[in-house]
Amino acid sequence: MDKYRVAKLIQWAKTLRTRKRLQKVVYLLNAADCPFDAEFNLHHYGPYSHELAQLTDEMVRADLLVEQAEPNPMGGQTYSYQLSERAADQVKSVEDNPHRSEDLKRFEEFSSLADRLLKESVSRLEYAATVAYFKRQDRSWDEARECAAKFKRLPSDGVDMRDAERLAREVMETNG
Repeated sequence: MDKYRVAKLIQWAKTLRTRKRLQKVVYLLNAADCPFDAEFNLHHYGPYSHELAQLTDEMVRADLLVEQAEPNPMGGQTYSYQLSERAADQVKSVEDNPHRSEDLKRFEEFSSLADRLLKESVSRLEYAATVAYFKRQDRSWDEARECAAKFKRLPSDGVDMRDAERLAREVMETNG
């Protein structure tokens, strides 16, 4: 995982609202074979990457990301991210380099999928990422949905899980 990819995703979003959204969008892009190269483990809210969380914090400390915290209804904080001017200049510099890697060029092909995911509700992203997590363990779609539903304590045949499976399928069958 590198700073360019995180910065580019946040640039695509303009303002990326909530850490959970960041985690789930990156996971789902990863599941679509987007070259994010992040390691994820199953967490209470679905797939979670400590590496992504640390990199985001590092980018805030380095003034590459502007982080804004707002109180949320649960009594905690909700964080939003935007690129700093410095980071926007660095992204442009990478993109202006005619010798940038094919890997980075391939990453940019996922902009429309990222845009689509960034518009989804956080709960739908969470459920879809969880279905995709179980699907990536060589389970059938039905088994993945059932495992995700059990994990999330939701009915496997309910609207939330059916929508989550549809989104996960759409994502995993996309190649940019």
